[in-house]
Amino acid sequence: MLRHNFSPYGVRTTAQFDELWQRGIDAGAIDAAVDESRLDDLRRFLSVDPYYYSLLDAAGEAVAFRRLDFIRGVTTWVEIWYSIVEDDRLVYLESVEIYYPQQRGRPGFA
Repeated sequence: MLRHNFSPYGVRTTAQFDELWQRGIDAGAIDAAVDESRLDDLRRFLSVDPYYYSLLDAAGEAVAFRRLDFIRGVTTWVEIWYSIVEDDRLVYLESVEIYYPQQRGRPGFA
């Protein structure tokens, strides 16, 4: 019988993540009931495969954050940024980034 000595990663939120998550709820970009459940699913997934999502694209030197599209809506989209501390086998949910599409100008105005 083959046994894997696999220990899942712990997944934790930072104070910044918690604050930005609440701001997203207050702004209506995050649905407290639905998206909290999706966040729990994401935590379970990251505990098994934290390297699945790609590193954050940045000009110059590499950034240690990874990003994923969490909510892709018509009026807004939400990304979650996280980091991995391999020595401690921990994943830290670091930031919630909310993007709004650029507003279109009014007809007749430059």
